Amino acid sequence: MTRDDIITEARRWLGTRWRHQAAIRGVGCDCIGLIAGVALALGSADAAAFLDHPAYRNYGRQPDPRMLLSACAELLEPVDEAQRGDVLLLRFTGEPQHFAFRSDPGYMIHAYTVARRVVENRIDNLWRGRIVRAYSLRGVA
Repeated sequence: MTRDDIITEARRWLGTRWRHQAAIRGVGCDCIGLIAGVALALGSADAAAFLDHPAYRNYGRQPDPRMLLSACAELLEPVDEAQRGDVLLLRFTGEPQHFAFRSDPGYMIHAYTVARRVVENRIDNLWRGRIVRAYSLRGVA
């Protein structure tokens, strides 16, 4: 899978309704489901493991930051600087609780509860300040 493959697939999810714990393109997903659904569509065994793992699939509307960090450590590769197709871990409050794909320079794709759907928006100063870490899907060429 390439970085272009990731963004092409993520853009196919644009407009998908926000739905807690879902990961079905065109039907519904949350931010975690978007990452897992895109990765699964591209053949990621890690995404399949995530979607089948009860501890990772049974999260509240405000996910446990320890669970998120554990899932990231187990299923993703940390990177120093996010590139196109990498996963951004963000926070709205003090703890990490949201995921997005970095798309074109200065943009991201995410299932955003406020918009009630998957959107692609600019990473302005507010969003930039919310980024906690960046990860790469395993197997990205």
